[in-house]
Amino acid sequence: MSLRIHAEALYDSLKPLLGNHDPSRIRMKLERELRHMIPNWTDKTPDCPGWYWFKPQGIAEPQLLLVEHGRIDTKLMADLGPPNNLVDVQRMKGLWAGPLLPPT
Repeated sequence: MSLRIHAEALYDSLKPLLGNHDPSRIRMKLERELRHMIPNWTDKTPDCPGWYWFKPQGIAEPQLLLVEHGRIDTKLMADLGPPNNLVDVQRMKGLWAGPLLPPT
């Protein structure tokens, strides 16, 4: 059973205890939080720092990358390690998933 199904079942079981509320607002908030826990692949480049899954074009394996602001300017850079080290995320072609929330 997926995390999404568990979350929806939990919400459905709590509905009677919540009284009058707007279910669409609750579901929208739930969807936003689940997006951080279960990211989807997209070709949209990251727009904020964090940890991201990146799958290059072709048959390459996905890799977990740290995306941070550059040391000289505020461009978002991905740390690919040696020999490339920091690369502008706008120049990286492939699929992204994230940012991932750190564990609690």
